[in-house]
Amino acid sequence: MMKRIIIILVALVSTLTMSADNKKKAKNVESVTFNVSMHCENCQKKIEGTIGWEKGVKDLKTDLEKKTVTIKFDVRKTNKQQLQEKIQELGYDVEEVTAEEKKIESK
Repeated sequence: MMKRIIIILVALVSTLTMSADNKKKAKNVESVTFNVSMHCENCQKKIEGTIGWEKGVKDLKTDLEKKTVTIKFDVRKTNKQQLQEKIQELGYDVEEVTAEEKKIESK
């Protein structure tokens, strides 16, 4: 009986610890969407293959039809400006999509 109680307590503490860690990680992750002057699938692959490996990038989605790149990143390792500059270094025009533009697109 005592072993069961100990096992349950260990499982409970472990679950609570993982939950707290996930909340901390979520606080350090932001998202940004850029309008990018990509024209073709090669442009899309070039951006995905390069920016996807940048320090701090957690997730990257490109939409060739809308010509957008959405990046989730760890703010402790990079920022919006650095990511924008990295895309510009690949030869593309880049402009951040504003919150107002995102609202209009979602309608």
